[in-house]
Amino acid sequence: MEEALLHGTPLVNAKGETIDGGDVGQTGLLALYFAANWCPDCRAFQPTLNAFYEQANVSTQQLDVVFVSSDMDEEAQLAHFTNKHGAWWMIPRAAEIRNELRRKYGIRNGKDDVEVGVTHRNSGIPALVIVRRNGEVLDFQGVQQVERDGVQALATWQAQAKDQ
Repeated sequence: MEEALLHGTPLVNAKGETIDGGDVGQTGLLALYFAANWCPDCRAFQPTLNAFYEQANVSTQQLDVVFVSSDMDEEAQLAHFTNKHGAWWMIPRAAEIRNELRRKYGIRNGKDDVEVGVTHRNSGIPALVIVRRNGEVLDFQGVQQVERDGVQALATWQAQAKDQ
């Protein structure tokens, strides 16, 4: 069995509970949500993602979301996460994997890209990158899919996960 992308990474929810990142994505899908509260587009997309998450997981957990913050400090990250996000997980600001994921997936925020070492661009923020548990990308255009297709996007990603 392939190792989970976030194995060994402590994740926290808005209640302060922690789990190992290897425990998320048990359904085979994981959504990495790259965003920041200072970003107007992120603030505009947030309610849509919250509604999508609730609909997608109404009867059983079908999709885990992990917040990868581009907020400028821990206080801003925690305020953003606890006040505006759904019932999902967050990578703590101090965890280096936060920047590793931005580099791996080419997510730029226009603020600290050089310091973080993001050298290529697949997306700016907000970005919702849909991956398998091992980190293999299924869809870089998660934001657009959710905005266009709503909860039907989940069925598309589930089919992609089975086909590949």
